[in-house]
Amino acid sequence: MIKLKLGISTCPNDTYIFGAMIKGLVEHRFDLDVYMDDVQVLNKLAIDGRADVIKVSYGVVPHVMDRYKVLKAGGALGFGCGPLVVSAEDVPVESLRGNKIAIPGVNTSAFRFFKMFFGEEFEFVELRFDLIMPAIAAKQVAAGVIIHEGRFIYEQQGLKKLCDLGELYEKKFSSPIPLGAIIIRNELLEHAAEITETIRKSIRFADENYEKIEDFVRFHAQELDDSVVKNHIQLYVNKYSKDVEPAIDGLCSFLGADRSVFV
Repeated sequence: MIKLKLGISTCPNDTYIFGAMIKGLVEHRFDLDVYMDDVQVLNKLAIDGRADVIKVSYGVVPHVMDRYKVLKAGGALGFGCGPLVVSAEDVPVESLRGNKIAIPGVNTSAFRFFKMFFGEEFEFVELRFDLIMPAIAAKQVAAGVIIHEGRFIYEQQGLKKLCDLGELYEKKFSSPIPLGAIIIRNELLEHAAEITETIRKSIRFADENYEKIEDFVRFHAQELDDSVVKNHIQLYVNKYSKDVEPAIDGLCSFLGADRSVFV
């Protein structure tokens, strides 16, 4: 058995993708030491080099390319799945300059997108992603950048969508929105192909036997409503989760890197 420190988020797309692998429902040679947390926590772990294989925001990849490479399976990207800017009032984002804007982490792709399109003339407040909408409702911030299942429930919280950052990205780059990547430590590159194939087997198992991992997914989900969990998985687990190859050229442009960063 090959010992492997694996870090993933608690979001339904990650638990769906890695559930069968973690629970031993697909055959593999890895002795997994699994750590699960919010993606911004995972970003910081990767920056510190404290995991072997870990889910990170694509926004953090340029900061860790000296120690990690990106696997071609297991990540989160696609069309129509980008972060949103929401507020209690329907106002232009530009009118909020100088105000407090909640973000899910300074290393997230979502924050990078916001700065790309609206600049930095705001007072950014870093919050865990599930605390952003409550902060808006409590008027602690003027608006927030929401990710994950937030796009499915913000209207239930009485909030207004000011902007879809993913739509802006798609129009600018004509490529899938880069949200999350699975990266592997350089010292383990000899196992990259085997890990990638194991991830793909885990996804296929989930596709065909969801009832066998459903409890695992639901236990870790921040939002337990069945329809939200289902919509989350359908949106963020797609063909690019199984093989990122068709999107690599666009991702290289976003990362300012060449194809060698993918293994």
